[in-house]
Parts: sequence; C-alpha cells; structure tokens
Amino acid sequence: MYKRHLPTTSNTHTPNSTMVKTKELSEDTRNRIVDLHQAGKTESAIGKQLDVKKSTVGAIIRKWKTYKTTTNLPRSGAPRKISARGVKMITRT
Repeated sequence: MYKRHLPTTSNTHTPNSTMVKTKELSEDTRNRIVDLHQAGKTESAIGKQLDVKKSTVGAIIRKWKTYKTTTNLPRSGAPRKISARGVKMITRT
C-alpha cells in the first residue's frame, strides 16, 4: 500500500527565503582579510574579528593567492546589445 503525502500546515521553505543576495565587501575589508591571513590568523579567527563568514574569508584568500589581487575581477557575460543612450530613450517612453 502506498502512503499518501498530506500537506503540512507549517511552511518551512518559502521561495527565495534562504538565499539572499548580499553586498560585496569593500576593498578595505578584503585587504584587511589578506593582511590578517599573512599575519598568521586562521580563517575562522579572521571571520569572527571582522564579522564575516568563514567561507567568505576563504574565498577572498583563495582569490588573492590565485590572482594576487583583492579587486573585483570582470564577470562573464555577453556585451550589451544596446547603448546607454538607447537605454535612456527606452526608459523615457
């Protein structure tokens, strides 16, 4: 016999409730993370000190080790098909 799944009364997962886009860290904060790492602090200690997630600290350190920079690198994606002037014309109408 198959069990029938009944809907529950509590909605534990709502769309887009768990993943929230966050602002990028300032370059000053990223540089401080690298400086603390070079001083011998652990990722978790840096995260607690600067109130940043340990995974974020690790990602910044990994990026610094790979590219020797903490600045934002260009993102992938197709170039714009319409000029800035064209966008203004469309939004105006």
